[in-house]
Amino acid sequence: MISSVAAQTEFTVGTEDINFYPHYDFTRADSAGFANEVLQLFASKHGYRFSFQPLPVKRLYHELDGLVDFIYPDNPNWVKYQGVQASRSFSDPLIYNLGTTLVLPANRDISLSQFRTLAVIHGFTPTAWLNLRSEHRFKLYEVPNAVSALHLVLKGELQGADVEYNVAQQILRDQQLEGALVVASQLPMTRVSFHLSTIRHPQQHNSQVLQQFNHFLFSHQVEIDALKQRFQLVDSLSQ
Repeated sequence: MISSVAAQTEFTVGTEDINFYPHYDFTRADSAGFANEVLQLFASKHGYRFSFQPLPVKRLYHELDGLVDFIYPDNPNWVKYQGVQASRSFSDPLIYNLGTTLVLPANRDISLSQFRTLAVIHGFTPTAWLNLRSEHRFKLYEVPNAVSALHLVLKGELQGADVEYNVAQQILRDQQLEGALVVASQLPMTRVSFHLSTIRHPQQHNSQVLQQFNHFLFSHQVEIDALKQRFQLVDSLSQ
């Protein structure tokens, strides 16, 4: 990495070491995904070089100002769940994560009072569900990834899976199981923005890069929307 901050053009982006396709997948050098494409497009427009450092989810958000220059994805509301650390600056939203509970079609309208077992991905914090634990009698079961979560529901071993909508639909398409699981209409849903973040040092080049990224998101909306369509990503369930 170039030593002069002012001249820096090479940056390390910390990412989650999970396959979250079509949103992103940085687990292999040849991995693809919407965020992979957007970040590389931005870098190419400004003469930057981005390398990606996949890290365990629970470790990732403690590596800023150390191992990595930026983090993706990040969100201002996640800080309170991650312990004491330096404050971060955030870009404008790149896209939205649609948190849903996937169930068998017969359970589409299951109520919270009837619901008992939920698969959650290891390292993720199901905030909407945690806020309900004092009032309802359900249990959370940690699983390694989204595929495991969905399969436990498909096999009838758990009632629901807390999996992002686009990720779930991609997995079901890949396995020719479209429609085998549906979004539970009465269970928690969330719409959370994904941002690029860095430690808040106003004089650092990183902050200038965030400003450039914000301008890029505005000025290249056509290309970004085309990438959303290519990866079959939706920003809301109404789409």
